[in-house]
Amino acid sequence: MGDQVISSNMAGSGSEHPAAGQVNISRWLSEAWNLVMSDFANFMLLSIIYIVLMGIASWTFLGGLIFGGPLTAGFFYIVFQKIRGNPINIGDIAKGFNFFVAALLADILITVFVAIGLFFLIIPGIVISALYMFAFPLIIEKNMDFWQAMETSRKIIQKNIFEYSAFMLLLYVLLLLGLLMLLVGFVFALPLTFVAIGLAYRDMVGLDEKTI
Repeated sequence: MGDQVISSNMAGSGSEHPAAGQVNISRWLSEAWNLVMSDFANFMLLSIIYIVLMGIASWTFLGGLIFGGPLTAGFFYIVFQKIRGNPINIGDIAKGFNFFVAALLADILITVFVAIGLFFLIIPGIVISALYMFAFPLIIEKNMDFWQAMETSRKIIQKNIFEYSAFMLLLYVLLLLGLLMLLVGFVFALPLTFVAIGLAYRDMVGLDEKTI
């Protein structure tokens, strides 16, 4: 099912993009920078709201477990709307809860897999993060269930696993530098990371005319 969805979509709107199907890390990062800077205030507000909500939810283990996935899905929802040329609506972060079960289960499994990978000398954790970077986009764009989205992401990414692992490593470094610059740097690095992954998804999978 996942392969059919991706093959069909690559033949559709996503394949019309000149870079569709090509791994281009430098272009994704530079385009992400330009997109975030073009709507800097809204992206910063979105990032702050996401961090605050995640922080509040994480006060209890159950809260972090329940809200982490849907909030991440909601962030991607807004990113894809912006990539399509639509204005940012901060309230759309709640749209992630429309995919609650899939987002919740994907978040739990990916977190566990990455944690196990990081335990084994860090590099496996980075590779696993790369393999599942399209899971949330596939959930909100294709309305896939959690396992179908994870498996579809894995099949796409593993074709260029070294390039995507390098991409994920750069995103981790970006987030780490943001943390070292305290809240201000992280607030900027967070949307840049989401947008870069969103642009990679656009090029490798393609976007429908509007989100489901």
